[in-house]
Amino acid sequence: NMKSVYSNTETATFRLYTRLKDWNPTIYTVSSKNIENTIIENAFFRIVRVVDEEVIIAYGDSTMLSYDVDGNYFHLDMSLLEPDFAYRVELQYEIGEILQQQPETFKFRVE
Repeated sequence: NMKSVYSNTETATFRLYTRLKDWNPTIYTVSSKNIENTIIENAFFRIVRVVDEEVIIAYGDSTMLSYDVDGNYFHLDMSLLEPDFAYRVELQYEIGEILQQQPETFKFRVE
């Protein structure tokens, strides 16, 4: 549900879709039911300004993702970010006792 541009007056909700690694459905599974979203109980986000790689919001307890029946999500008050810059959302998961940073990132701009 991510947009490429956000207003600095809004509070955005970012929803994440996750599934198990090496998930490979059969044709029957795909055609007969919706793909299930996997919930990760210990997931964190951070916000990085793209132009200078400055970490604006670091990983920590206050950046833990919430979750509900639809999966993981977090709310971000865009007024915390400076307008006219691009930002990147990075994700980190705790699986077992190992922290792993997700290689994919998600970019957006604040105006």
